[in-house]
Amino acid sequence: MGRKQRSPSGIVFRARVARQTPEKLEKLAASMGHLYGGKGKPGALLDMLASGDLVLVPKTATDVIKSVAQFLEETEQPTVKLDLLQGDGSQTIPAGSQQI
Repeated sequence: MGRKQRSPSGIVFRARVARQTPEKLEKLAASMGHLYGGKGKPGALLDMLASGDLVLVPKTATDVIKSVAQFLEETEQPTVKLDLLQGDGSQTIPAGSQQI
């Protein structure tokens, strides 16, 4: 486990990682909107992971997820479709569906 030090803003957590990992984590954090001083904030990713707000999926599992998603797309009928693009504010609801 990494070493911990107290800081005015929280705990500083240190861990040994590959040389390119900090930069990759900064980019990932920035892409998710977690910024500090114009850079990505990897600590925010760790906080989200620890709280359960960020879930990691093993890379091998993504193939299974894609296969299931493709199967569902091919086999399930589309649900109620609303056409909200009409300029007069009306909606088109397919026959046989119920409007609430």
